[in-house]
Order: sequence, then C-alpha cells, then structure tokens
Amino acid sequence: MIEAEGKKVLKKLGNDWVALLISLVLAFSVWFFHGMSLKYMVPMKFKVSIVTDLEGYAGEATSDDVLVIRATGTGFKIIGLRRSANIARPITLDVAGSKLHPVPGESNIFELYTRDLTEELYQALGSNLTINSYDTEKLTFKLTRRTHIKVPVVLQGDISCRSQYMVAAEPRLSPDSVAVYGDVSLLEGISQVETEKVSFSNADAPLDGRVRIKPVRGCELSAAEADYHIDVVRYIELSSEVEFSLVGKPAGMNMMISPPSGTVRYRVPYALAGGAAQDNPPAFVVYYTDFTASRSGEVVPRLYSAPAQMISYELDPPAVECVVLCWRCDMQDRHRAHRRHRQRKVGHPGGIRSTRHPGLRLR
Repeated sequence: MIEAEGKKVLKKLGNDWVALLISLVLAFSVWFFHGMSLKYMVPMKFKVSIVTDLEGYAGEATSDDVLVIRATGTGFKIIGLRRSANIARPITLDVAGSKLHPVPGESNIFELYTRDLTEELYQALGSNLTINSYDTEKLTFKLTRRTHIKVPVVLQGDISCRSQYMVAAEPRLSPDSVAVYGDVSLLEGISQVETEKVSFSNADAPLDGRVRIKPVRGCELSAAEADYHIDVVRYIELSSEVEFSLVGKPAGMNMMISPPSGTVRYRVPYALAGGAAQDNPPAFVVYYTDFTASRSGEVVPRLYSAPAQMISYELDPPAVECVVLCWRCDMQDRHRAHRRHRQRKVGHPGGIRSTRHPGLRLR
C-alpha cells in the first residue's frame, strides 16, 4: 500500500519536472526569438577583395587593411554576418575602376575611399541592414600591372536567307573590340579575336542575340560575350545602263574609256522599290589618278552616287581600259582604244563573305 502510494508520488513529480522543462524551453525560445528580432548597432569587420575593370591592371586584388563599419540590423542578420567580434569576414565587391585613386609616386598601388563603397556593400550584405558609419576611412590595394592590346571582335557563322532576302549590312557587335591582357610574347601574334559560330537558315527578319567570345590561351579578355545584330531585309534587284565619266583629267588631254558604258545590277530594300531608287540609279566615275597608278591602263570605276539604302551592286564590266588619244597623238594608243575590252562579271557563287567578319558566310 505504502509502496504503491510512493510510486504515484514519484510519477506525479516526474510529470511535473517534464512540464517544467517544456515550459522553460518554450519561455527561452520566445525570449530568444524576440531578442533576435530586435535591432542592434554593432561594429563589423571585413577583409575586402575587389573585382575591377581598371584598364591595364589585373581585375582582382585583396586589401591588407580591415574594413570596420558600424551597422544596425536584427540579431539574426548580425549573427549571419559576424563570425566573432575579432575575426574579419571575407567579402568580395565589384568596384568600378573609376573609384580607385592612384597613390602618388606608386605605379600599382591604389586607394579606395570607404564612403564610395556604400552601394557595393549593400549589394553584397543584403537587406535588413543599415550602415551607420565607417571606422575605416580608406582601403589600399596593390594591383598587378598587365600589358594589353585592343583588337576587333570577328563574328563567325553561317547565315542563309530565304529567297528574295539578304543580309543588308555588316553585322554589328557590341562590344566590337576587346582588350587582350597577357605577356608581350603572346600578344604579338594576336590581331583579332573570334566568336563562337552562329548559324541560321531561311532567315527572313533581323537576327539579334548574344554569342561567346573564344578565349585566347594564356591571356585574359575584357569581355567574355558580345551582342550581335544582323540586318536581314527583303530586297528587289534593279538594273540600269550607266556611262562612265572621267574625273581629274589634265587640261588639253584627250582620253578614251573603253567600253564607255556598262550595266549595273543593284539591290535595294523591297519597300523602296520604284520611285527614287529606280529614277536615280548608281553612277560611276573613272579617276585620272587611278589611271596613272595602273600599269596596264585598266581602271576600276568607282561608285560616285547611289540610291538611299542601296544594299549591294554588281557592275559589268568591273574594269575599263583608259587610253590617252591626244597628248602626243600616239597612234599606237589610238589603236589600243578601239580594241574590245574582254567582258568579266563580278560574282560570288555560293554566297559572299563579310569583309569585316571573314569567318561569317552569308548566302
């Protein structure tokens, strides 16, 4: 009987202790979460590394100085950012090169004022934090100087268009050139950088996109990608007979152009068919200076005027023969002037190649 009563008492005491412990845990949890939800102002220490676009220098550096700020945030935020009061937390900031100030007398040491880092710090540290002040005025960084050259970016690809459509202009890239950083021995052999290949078939509208720039072994590039725009338009082909005019001939000289005229086939956007595009066909001239520079007497007529937005043209014949008839009245030259000039046509069977981007095939 007594033993049974004792067991009941012990059981009751045990239940009371469990309830007490649970109550204590709950009370501590409420106190803890309430306290951590409050805001506190505390000092924070950071070991700062930067990524920068300062031309002529390596893009990354770490300061030997410690950045100390005073910031206000919730307890949860502070614990997440501060390992301890005496340990500086590593942090990497993306800093514009314009914010770095060279130290007088030093070629590769730069100062960064902490007041210029507020935006970058908020981006790195996140929300729910307010920076109240900076205990550190500035940070010092030692950047490695690099040799660099600036070279064009060349688009590589294969583009075919639907019937009556064509690429109307040279593809545009942004950036169209990049800085290549590396040893002088490596840079000497670099004249351009190329993109990865882009391919399109049956294109009938402008093409826009982004393409990776091929890396250069042993070097760094100022950009890893480029945006491209390729203007594809519907066209109509027109033709016209044109006469070749002579420009710059000395006074008193009589010259003959053989043949005196040719046929030009030219393409304009379909929307411009007729009207000014047809009433004002391309005009070509022959420059006397080109004749004097030619050993054979053959000269390529130059385009003098063209309809607005003309895409391309093909001249037949592509070259003419110029002969002086009366300067000293050389009869042999007079005989040459009446010979029939052999006819040649300018064409690119299978497509044309871009002059700005030789690795880009247009069909």
